Amino acid sequence: MKRSFPMKKLTAVLLCFTLLAALFTACKTASDSNTGGKNIEGTVEEIMQRIYDNLDESIQKPMLMNTPLSEDMGIQNDSYRIEYFIGAKNIPFIEGVASEAAIGGAYSVCLLRMEANADIEKAKTDIKDNVDPAKWICYIADSVIVDNVGDLVILIMTNSETMPGLGEAIQDSFKNL
Repeated sequence: MKRSFPMKKLTAVLLCFTLLAALFTACKTASDSNTGGKNIEGTVEEIMQRIYDNLDESIQKPMLMNTPLSEDMGIQNDSYRIEYFIGAKNIPFIEGVASEAAIGGAYSVCLLRMEANADIEKAKTDIKDNVDPAKWICYIADSVIVDNVGDLVILIMTNSETMPGLGEAIQDSFKNL
């Protein structure tokens, strides 16, 4: 009697388990890379407040107004308002908020929670390529940052002359959530 047959079965079963484990790991890794890893809990308004709360106290920011962002901005077929804030239509987000200077200055921070399975890299490229850093009448943002953590995409536009280091500080605060 040969005992090699059960050993062949055992080897085949172990090989199948190894392949399945590799497959599940690859799927998980692909999913994480699309969203940048972890997702941050809370509404976009709460997260925006945490971003501001985590800024160094020496960082000066303007007086701010927050505007909730939605697909139609409360008005049927009013997508041009979305373009005003993020520069592009058809960005697949489920909730958003824009935080802008209440009085003067080139300052805008928009935070979007993306839909599940959204192509976040494409959305970031579309926003960066289409947003208008001169959307204000008398001001121009010379710094435009588009980044993400998990399913959140942030757009930061500032003027480095009037608000030095603010855009980078907000990006760092966002990344450290």
